[in-house]
Parts: sequence; C-alpha cells; structure tokens
Amino acid sequence: MTNEPMTSDNLITIPGYTVHRLLGKGGMAAVYLATQNSLEREVAIKVLLNNSDDQFSQRFVSEARIIATLNHPRVITVYDVAQLDDGRPYIVMEYLSGGDLARLKGQNLGPLYALELIRQIAEGLSMVHRRGIIHRDIKPANILFREDGTVVLTDFGIAKDTRIDCDLTQDGISIGSPSYSSPEQSHCEALDQRTDIYSLGVILLELLLGHNPFKGAHYAETVQNHATLPIPELPAPLRQYRPLLERMLAKQAADRFESVDEMLTVLVDHLHGKASILDQSITRQHFTPIRLPVPEHSGKKIRYAAVAALLLLLLGGGVFYVSYESEHAVQINELLALADARMAEDKLAEPELDNARYYFNEVLALDPTSSAALEGLEKVRQRLILRYLKLAGERVEQMRLSRPPQDNAFYYYQQVLQLDAQNTVAKEGLKRIAAQYALLAQQAFVSQDFGSGLTYVSQGLEAEPDNATLLELMERHKDKAGSFKRFFGKIFN
Repeated sequence: MTNEPMTSDNLITIPGYTVHRLLGKGGMAAVYLATQNSLEREVAIKVLLNNSDDQFSQRFVSEARIIATLNHPRVITVYDVAQLDDGRPYIVMEYLSGGDLARLKGQNLGPLYALELIRQIAEGLSMVHRRGIIHRDIKPANILFREDGTVVLTDFGIAKDTRIDCDLTQDGISIGSPSYSSPEQSHCEALDQRTDIYSLGVILLELLLGHNPFKGAHYAETVQNHATLPIPELPAPLRQYRPLLERMLAKQAADRFESVDEMLTVLVDHLHGKASILDQSITRQHFTPIRLPVPEHSGKKIRYAAVAALLLLLLGGGVFYVSYESEHAVQINELLALADARMAEDKLAEPELDNARYYFNEVLALDPTSSAALEGLEKVRQRLILRYLKLAGERVEQMRLSRPPQDNAFYYYQQVLQLDAQNTVAKEGLKRIAAQYALLAQQAFVSQDFGSGLTYVSQGLEAEPDNATLLELMERHKDKAGSFKRFFGKIFN
C-alpha cells in the first residue's frame, strides 16, 4: 500500500500520544516528536513509511526487538512497539534533544574530547557485541547527544543478530553508509564485530582531523578509498594516536582489534596519559626469541654467553631509552610550539582543548619540571588577569554589574581572584560594585519599591558580604517586602 506523505503539516494520529512535529524522514521511516499522554513525557516515535515491502517491515520490527533487549546508558531506550490502524509498525523511543554527532563536523574538538566521545560509544557497542549483535551502520547521524552531553547509540535498522542464521539483506548488496563502511562491508563480504570497530575508527579520524579523508566524490570512489587509501599524515599533536587508528582502520579485519573491549583498553590508556607512541608500537610486534645452542662442556662458555646476552640486553635497553627520550623531547617541543602559537593568537584559555594554557599543561603532564611550560603558564595567568580587569572595568561603566551571566563586572573580578586571591584591584572593584548596589537599593526604598531594593541589597552582599551600608539596609527593610505582598494580596483577593 502507498501512504500519504509524512510532513509537519500532515501529522499522524497515534492513540495515547500527542504528536507535535516531524523530526526527520529517511527512505524507510519518519520520526516524530510526541508526548506520551499517560506519563507526560516527550518521546520520539519512528513510523514505517509504508508496509508494502515485507522485508522492510520485518527489518523494522527486528530493530525494535533488538533494541528492546539492550539495557545500557549508551544505547537508546525503547518504550513500546505497536501498529497504526493501517498496519504500519512504529517504535516509541526516548527523545534526545541534543542533536547528533554530525553537528560537530568541521569543528576543532581537541583530541581528548574526541577520544572521550569514542570511549562512550564503544562502551555501548561493547554491550551490543556481547549480545551477539553487529550494528553495521555506525555513523555520526546514529550517535545522539543527551542534554548532559553524553552520547547514545541508536538506529539498529540494519543490525544483524549473529545468533540467527539469516540475513534480511539481499546477496551482493552492500548496506550501511559508504563513508563509514569497512572494506569488507562495501565489498559484500562476510562481516563480524570488527566491521563496527572500523566504522568507529573512521569517526575518530574525522573528529581529530575535522573531515573524513575517505569520502570521495561518489560511491565508487569512496569504496575504493576505504580499500586502498592509508591513514593520512597526522598533525604533530595527534601523531601519538596513529597506532590506535591503525589498529582500528586496518584494511584486513584480522589486523584490527579482536574486540571493542581490547580497543577500549588502549583508548582509556590514552585518556589517562599512559599510552605512548613507542609503547603501542611494541605491542604490535611479534618478537621471535633467539635460542643460543648450549655446548656439551658448558662451564665458562655458558658464563660468557650469559655476559654477552646481558651486554646485548643493556645495549638494546640503551637504544630503547634513547629512542624514547628522543620521541619524548619531540612531543614536548611540538606542544610548546603550539602553546606559543596560541599565545600569539591571544587564545589563552579558549577554545577548550586548543589554547595556550591547555598545551602548557600537556607539557607538564609529560615533564613536570619543564621550565618553559611553567613560565608559559605564568605568562598566561598574568595576561588573563589584565584581560579580566579590563573587562570588569568596562562592565562597571556600562552598569552591567552582575548581569548577563558570565559577562559582567562581578564575574570578571571573581575570575581575577581565582588567579590571584590577593589582587587588590579586584577586591576594590567588588567593593565598588557593592557601593553601587547600595545606592540603587536606597533609591528603590525611597520609591517604596521594596522588592527591587532587597534584590539590590542581596546582589551587593554577593560582591561584599560585610558591607555595612548593605547590612543596615537589609536589617531596616527586610520585613517591608513581605508586608506589601500581604497588603496587595488582600486587595486582589
């Protein structure tokens, strides 16, 4: 059957729900924002566009059943699955208002934030894989944000339960999004859980670089790129993540991480600062031990062999140490160069994970005694103090004493005192704010506007809690606002 088009002007009716608007529409289904009347909660309702194709209908219901078996904070929650009067199935899910990961495309996120997002996705994917399910369509549009900034995996429309010996797709037809599909998926080969690891690797690379290097001008070029293109050269601060990406994005599934859990271990080490380029490179090598023959009369010869082996070990250790120190120094110098560049651009503390203070702190994480980083942080501190004092003075002149949030005189003076608790200019500035609020409060009390007067007093005491004038005004007028409220209450009653 063919159904009427799904548009925001032509909303469907679902018993028990108030449908508000169309959130999105694809080739298979439409998603609506609605309120579940019984619980008064917002939900997302995914409705099949038509049920003329039994295969699509079967896949749609299969998605609901798959998600319903999953209970994890990183996987979207299904509340209900049912049918409309015309026979089309629909799924009721939690509504996530934060948008999807695609909205971050092209932004400079910083590597730690990118790794944290991938870690959260991988946690959900780990549980999915433990249930014997392959997602097969890991892409930014299928990763949604909750209001608290955490991410959730959704859209299991083409997921495959590996415990069931059947597949809803036709032989020889590739499924999934080509920009994020593994080489074996694009070539319609047998898949296992490592295809999802590849897709997750593409997303991580895209978050780090700001673009997807495998995406071509058309489908065929994209598929070819995934099969042949190596990982592009990474900027200096990102080179430490190359071994991780190489394991995730290996062209052959056998060369990737065996599981998401194995990948998570390396990922968490990066987030905790434990991983290094050299450490990860070594884990990928398989050394064949050298077995020395033992002569019949071993006596001195064994001792000589042992000494020789020890010398070789020490020599090898020395080479390892020198190599590590060299790589360590290169990384520190690159971070210092980035910090200096951000200083020159006046990016002292913003944007997050890409500013001078951030890079100097990264250097100290590698070398806590770095004089260059310590001196750089002190310069950042002094420049921030001057900046905040200038802004605070301007806001006082504009009478933006404590509003709007994070752009007012009180806020900037507080920022100064966090950097320098004894800063006399900031302390005097707060006293000036308190005095200004005392004047405003007195004017309000003279006009018998006791509510505004007490508000001014309260705001002034935030700036200077022991201001004598404000405390006296508070004591004198604290009962007035309540009296007037009761007076007007009687009148209007």
